[in-house]
Amino acid sequence: MFNKKSFFTILFFLFLLSIFNLFDDVTYKYIGISLTSYREFEINCGSAIEILSNIGNDNYFKPLGMDKNNCISSSVLKLINFASTLIFLILVSLVGLRYFRKRVKPDDLSDLIYILKRRNSK
Repeated sequence: MFNKKSFFTILFFLFLLSIFNLFDDVTYKYIGISLTSYREFEINCGSAIEILSNIGNDNYFKPLGMDKNNCISSSVLKLINFASTLIFLILVSLVGLRYFRKRVKPDDLSDLIYILKRRNSK
């Protein structure tokens, strides 16, 4: 059966996973194809928090060139994803708490078993 400890352990790991996603690097992969060659390009923008904190700093975005807007929009998307995941996890934990508080614990049946054993032994 599903118990309280495993429920909140799963929620905690999902929370850690969303934090890891927020601090993970924003990368873009482009594929360049011509008649004679096939190349893959990968652009590493940095972490989402780093990008959002340096929005006004032109020296930070100068090496990115025309990919500046893609990096900013991807970091904003990661931030929105983190916020929506956090809200979802909070709502699920509140519903889970309500469920575990309302759940009735089964009664101890040892007295009934003792009475039935005594009755059957006669």
